[in-house]
Amino acid sequence: MVLQFEGVVATGSAALDSGIGDTALKTLNGETYLYSVTGPGGGIVVWKLVEGALPQLQDTEYFSGTITYQVGDTAMPVSLAGDDQLILDVGTATGLVGYELNPNGTVGALQETDSLVGGGDISALVQLGNVLTIAHEATGQIATYTVNGDGSLSLMASVAGQADSMQVLQAGAGHFVIAADSISGTINTYNVDQNTGALTTVDNSDALATLGIATPTAVEVVQAYGQSWVVVAGAGSNSLSVMELAADGRLIATDHVLDSLHTRFETVQDLAVVEADGHVFVVAGGGDDGVTLFTLTPNGQLVHLDSFADTVHSGLQNVETLSVAHVGDELQILVGSQQDAGLTQLSVSIDDLGIVQSGFGTVTGSAQNDILSGSILETTLMGGAGDDILVAGIAATTMDGGTGADIFVMQYGSDPTTINGFQAGVDRLDLFDYPLLRTPGQLTFTATAQGAQIEYINEVIVINSATGGPLTSAEVFGAGFVGPDHIPVDFGDFGGLKPDSSDGVLGDISINSETANPGLSDAEIRFTPDGGGTISVRADDEGRFDLGLPSGTFEGELDIVKTYSLASDKISALDALQVLRLSVALDPTWGPATPENLIAADVNQDGIVNAFDALAILKLSVGLPAEKDAEWVFLDKDADLSGITETNVSYETGVHVTAVDNVIATDMTAILLGNVEQA
Repeated sequence: MVLQFEGVVATGSAALDSGIGDTALKTLNGETYLYSVTGPGGGIVVWKLVEGALPQLQDTEYFSGTITYQVGDTAMPVSLAGDDQLILDVGTATGLVGYELNPNGTVGALQETDSLVGGGDISALVQLGNVLTIAHEATGQIATYTVNGDGSLSLMASVAGQADSMQVLQAGAGHFVIAADSISGTINTYNVDQNTGALTTVDNSDALATLGIATPTAVEVVQAYGQSWVVVAGAGSNSLSVMELAADGRLIATDHVLDSLHTRFETVQDLAVVEADGHVFVVAGGGDDGVTLFTLTPNGQLVHLDSFADTVHSGLQNVETLSVAHVGDELQILVGSQQDAGLTQLSVSIDDLGIVQSGFGTVTGSAQNDILSGSILETTLMGGAGDDILVAGIAATTMDGGTGADIFVMQYGSDPTTINGFQAGVDRLDLFDYPLLRTPGQLTFTATAQGAQIEYINEVIVINSATGGPLTSAEVFGAGFVGPDHIPVDFGDFGGLKPDSSDGVLGDISINSETANPGLSDAEIRFTPDGGGTISVRADDEGRFDLGLPSGTFEGELDIVKTYSLASDKISALDALQVLRLSVALDPTWGPATPENLIAADVNQDGIVNAFDALAILKLSVGLPAEKDAEWVFLDKDADLSGITETNVSYETGVHVTAVDNVIATDMTAILLGNVEQA
């Protein structure tokens, strides 16, 4: 998909065309209108969006009277008991100030609705049903108001908080407000009680800290692919972050991209997200004199489609605001600049969008532009005609894009991937999920008789050329990678990194993926379905985890990886003493050793309990580095351990489970290696 420059529209009035600070979209009677606002001494311009043409000027309104020099440069459409208004930020106002919007999109009378507890100095506003959530800049409060039948407002609740960008989103049965503030650098998630309006902060500090978002300037949300998504722009970090919003309000990072020489969202100021025919598109722009277009895959990854740099004809110097509308068979992108007058229109043709489908076995696309994704079992993806995006699954994936310019998206940690019919110079290989990969020079690239084989860390890609001959790196990658830099949102055990060490629960434990699991706090959860690839996720500090399995029933092996926290003091010199006794064929001081005692005693996991284990335990007990870090092992609760002796400590970790509609429930035994006395 290509960003096409269509033109620049303006009214000819400097007060209305220069310094556009915000744009907003509103659909009235089946027509889509764009409202641009220029702030103090300026006014509002209304543009009617028409398929295949530049926007048509519909109305203009200059700010007048007491608000002329008190109005900010933000515009927020709301509906108050059926009365559509464009709300403004007016510093001296005591109530909600806005212009009526007539059914034909034109601007009506100026209105002030009630007195607001925090005043009319509003930095952000969102609406869900009859509940408004308003960020009051002067008082530092975020408040909820109910819209009464006559259009008046009644305060429901408030909390201390700041926001200059807010969105409201439903996840499960909950309603959540995502609030970002560029000045304080904060991003907060609030659970909104629809009955009382009470705002409860959801702690997402851990998830956000790993992303490193600096100066968040915009937040957008969308419900797609059966999930709720949040996208945040960071001007200070030159980044876009994608997070899934869980039903309990937790944010789960799925992608984090940085601007590069090939993209145009450095110091990103605004972004827009739009869903069209089951596909999701993200557009961003800022101080990089242009805009960048992405599509969002069902697993929450951003795939770069195109970037458009400013020209002598367009007006994209230091992008300040942008809006994206789905008009007929195209996306219309309207962009306002800090330096150039008027609005620049770009368009993207979406008249050939196909299906979005995930699965296993054979997944076949249409003759249009499809997004096909692999799964946890072996999958063959057949794109057919059209410009398709094929996303590798966790298990072995075979891809065939067919005709058209296709994008093959790899997944780190997957089984080997095979690409058939690769068209050099036409198709594109997207490897940005591979951690720390920045240039093709980091890859092991081997030409073969039929194409090429690519290796990186433990990843293997076999490419078979459409012409049947060998491929060079230049034929596959051109001059290099095109697109943003993707930063891993979870390194897992990449490069020797391990899950955070933490306390656990000794002995028999019950595990349920729908609840908290104290014994699994900060552990890595691995599920390998029979005949499929391994899915690995990190449990939170309460041991909650979500494998993200597709609907259906899958049998497989569940394994837990969890290191030991030295701060818990559960391994002591007394444990070393017991191991010394075992190493010379003596019972522990409490009597005969159980198989669990022997497993705990074999801390170096060489299958024999001896003095080397005792030395390792002694080092661990006093905080000295040992040859092997202490860790937890998790066994099937019903495993037969009767054959374990001091000279034959042999056992299998993990348990065979059945996952039903992404739910796993099982019983295991947790043993802390080195903790002999309490095992």
